[in-house]
Parts: sequence; structure tokens; C-alpha cells
Amino acid sequence: MLRPAARLRRGTVAVAAVFGLVSLSPAGALGGAPALLVTAVVAAAVCALLWVRVSRVRVVVSERCVESFGVFRSRVHARAEAARVVRARLVPARGLPFPAVFVLNAGGGVVVRLNGGTYAREDLDRLADHLGLPVSGPAAPVTARQLAVTHPGIVPFFEARPLLTGFVAAAVVVPVILVVALIAALSSFL
Repeated sequence: MLRPAARLRRGTVAVAAVFGLVSLSPAGALGGAPALLVTAVVAAAVCALLWVRVSRVRVVVSERCVESFGVFRSRVHARAEAARVVRARLVPARGLPFPAVFVLNAGGGVVVRLNGGTYAREDLDRLADHLGLPVSGPAAPVTARQLAVTHPGIVPFFEARPLLTGFVAAAVVVPVILVVALIAALSSFL
């Protein structure tokens, strides 16, 4: 069984708690007791959700199946479906490269994906060895788009094309904000 690295579990909740505590002071100063209470409740809810995320996420490999548990869903695949492992160091749009392990089926579809930001590198190595499948992947760090060229379907569209995804999201969100602002402005005149 693979669980998120202990440093991630502690760090995620610590960052959320610090953010919540830092936001309490301005909320109390600007909005008084009601704002302070609302901010405390929201901060506690965020901490709880993040704790649920890091405590629930795991991957279990048995003789018969490969199970991945997320926050809202779990996926179960027969271990016989797993045909090969692709290891890569992905370069995000911003930030440092991180290791990723993709367990693929015979058709190249992703059975399980594990990111080095969530799991310890030793755990990723242990999983690849435990599965006993052929391991391949680029030797140098690659972008998600480069990996998608060599292994079609391995990364989602939005990850392979982050700029296009951002522009499309902005093209949807900005007009919605403008329409809401226009309706709010017009309703104040009526």
C-alpha cells in the first residue's frame, strides 16, 4: 500500500492552518466578531478537507488488482490489465520537475498515475519494482506535451496544453464576471 509521503501530510495541513490563522487577524479587525467566526469556520473546513485528502489518497496493489483511492472516487483495475510502467520527470508550466509513474494497460491507457509531489520517491521505486513490469520513459525531464507525443493519451488534454486551457478558461470566466457585474450595476438603477 502506498500513502502520500508523511512530509506532504504534515505540510499540507500546516500550510492550511497557518493560512487560516493569518487570515483571522484581518477578518477580525475589518469585520468584527461575525467575520472572525466565518473566517475561522472556513479555515477549519479547509484544514479538514485537506486532511481528508491526504489521509484518504492511497494506492493498493494486490495479487489480483490495482486499486487507487482518491478523495471522491476509487478505481479498481485487474492487475492483469497492467502491461507496462512509464517513468518520467515532468516539467510543469512553473516550478521544478517532479517524478511521475504511469502504470499503463496494453492499449496505452492509464491504469494508475502517481506523482512524486504526493508520494516519496522510494515508494515510486518500490511500486515499479513490485509490479515487475517493463519500465520505460524519457531519460531527461520532459513537459506533459512532449510526453503526450511519445505516449498518446497518457496525460490529460488540459495538462498537455496549459496555455490553451488557461485562455479557454479566461474566455469563459471573464464574460461571466462582466455579465454579473453588468446585471448588478443595472439592477442598482432600477
